[in-house]
Amino acid sequence: MVSDSLTVLRSILFPREEICDKTELYYREKYGSVVRCDQGQQLHIHGTATFDTYFNTLPVEKYEGYCSLSTLWLRLKVCGTFVLRVFGVVNRTTETLLLEKHLRQETPAEQMIDLTDCLGKEYWHLYFTLTTEDGVLYGGAFLADSTYTQPVNIAVVICTYRREPFLLRNHREIVRYLTDSLVLSAGNLHVYIVDNGRTLERSQIDNEYVTLVPNENTGGSGGFTRGYREAVESGRGFTHILFMDDDIILDGEMLLRVYSLLRLRREDERELAVGGTMLKLSDSVTQHEAGALWNGEQLYSIGNGADMTQRDDVFAAVDEPAPDYNAWWFYCFPADWQKQYGYPLPFFVKEDDIEYSLRCEAEIAIISGIAVWHEDFDGKYDGFQEYYIKRNELILTSVNRQKPYALFQVRKLILSVMKQTVYQRYFLADLIFRAYDDYLKGGQHFLHTDTIRLNEELMAACQPLLNDEDLWTQYGVVFDEDKYAVSLTEPENLKRQALSLNGYLVPYVFYHKDTNGYSMCDLARCRIVNFYKHKRVLHYDKRLRKGYVTIQRKRMLWWNLLRLCGKSLKFLVLYPFVRRSYRRMLEEWKNLDPCHISGEGKDSLHGKKRRPRWSGE
Repeated sequence: MVSDSLTVLRSILFPREEICDKTELYYREKYGSVVRCDQGQQLHIHGTATFDTYFNTLPVEKYEGYCSLSTLWLRLKVCGTFVLRVFGVVNRTTETLLLEKHLRQETPAEQMIDLTDCLGKEYWHLYFTLTTEDGVLYGGAFLADSTYTQPVNIAVVICTYRREPFLLRNHREIVRYLTDSLVLSAGNLHVYIVDNGRTLERSQIDNEYVTLVPNENTGGSGGFTRGYREAVESGRGFTHILFMDDDIILDGEMLLRVYSLLRLRREDERELAVGGTMLKLSDSVTQHEAGALWNGEQLYSIGNGADMTQRDDVFAAVDEPAPDYNAWWFYCFPADWQKQYGYPLPFFVKEDDIEYSLRCEAEIAIISGIAVWHEDFDGKYDGFQEYYIKRNELILTSVNRQKPYALFQVRKLILSVMKQTVYQRYFLADLIFRAYDDYLKGGQHFLHTDTIRLNEELMAACQPLLNDEDLWTQYGVVFDEDKYAVSLTEPENLKRQALSLNGYLVPYVFYHKDTNGYSMCDLARCRIVNFYKHKRVLHYDKRLRKGYVTIQRKRMLWWNLLRLCGKSLKFLVLYPFVRRSYRRMLEEWKNLDPCHISGEGKDSLHGKKRRPRWSGE
């Protein structure tokens, strides 16, 4: 008998052009053909369609690991005569047929298939196939009941800075989904859009599902924490906070999948967080990260490079290690963490998501089929972030007591500075020195830092990206496709490069006679050999059609080596004391009010004007 209390675990998804049209993420044509019709809302099947796919398989082992499922059902709305087969995936190479059933509907109607006997059998995944000579699938869902359910009320927090096209697209998708949903509503999900650029109009955003929060440009962490506070102080009784980037591609179904998992989770999983996988926007099918590991030295992205159109990669995802953290492109966690652990640290950018997960010792559920699409990071490079990366990694390892070896940190300093020196990016070497200097000032220094002004200074210290016209006007260089191609494949001679300090010890008379007097490198993927015996180099972002020119200055090598000696010695002496100061400051930091990072006491959503606690004045 079908219970009235069933919860939809996940709906069967079809491709949508405005979201993703890669059919093999949703279904496969095993025999015959599958044709989308009625604007993609139906699948007209002639033959066999299989749903052993990233978005439509059910990772039952994961769900049983977090939930006490008492029943499991598959609901399908069909028209025609079908043979339904349900399979259980045992491991990477083995699966078994669990159920075969004939479905016959002369008019579109729903059929309920009981899969409760499939529970408790240690299957990785369940999936189904449909075989028909001529039939239509209108939709479906996996549903479950649990021995323990609890209310879930989610505040979605989106921090944005002048990315209206992406933001408004996601806004429309969320409102559309909530309007049409039979499960989610304004009563159990509300969105806070924190506008760091103050470029959005309330008439564009505010409605029963969404609240606009104007904010100073306090960076990603400041904006997310501002939204977190507004949600907690709203009196709406939110149980969970979902951080979400403004420039993702979101399918509203992901909100339901998170909600259902949290609603059915066991009582001993009250602290469970849920992370969303990132798929690369460039090809829509390659996984960038399904959670990540951080050991105090380096970051390891789980599942990086997996092709989610491949069955093996989809099924193997359940065998990945548990993550230490999930990035904030899509991350849901208990709202009451702020009582127990405080708010995220007020870093402007970088490492805030790692620190907060480690501080809260979060158990993070990463489940196949809960994902968003995001622009690739591989081709992006913002030089000023070198400062934040280095400074915040030092703070992160200090407050979490992760491998705080002074010699290791000095080694990172030396390698980072020498890398930028070889790349002729002397201004970035300066920012790395500044990052270490600011870290050594201790935690109290940050209580008197105007983070907005700091960010402006860092950006001003970097060479600006120039368009093709300005590159020609100022430097007499143009983008050369042949030079660019050579830069990506130029052979290296590591021994020769090392012995000559990558050409710094070679007289200019022996340098390459570059055509038109310059060489090229890719801004984000430059290689050391691109600078070997090249005096002038164009660093170019082909995606943006912009770049800048650097000129080798040999004296900078010796100047930076001299600075490294002094900074390294200073760091070795002060590091043990400074590291402890950050641990002592953690309790005060995590309760700082992000509404006043800039020193203004304005714009609290609830009309409260608090005394500034984070000001550069």
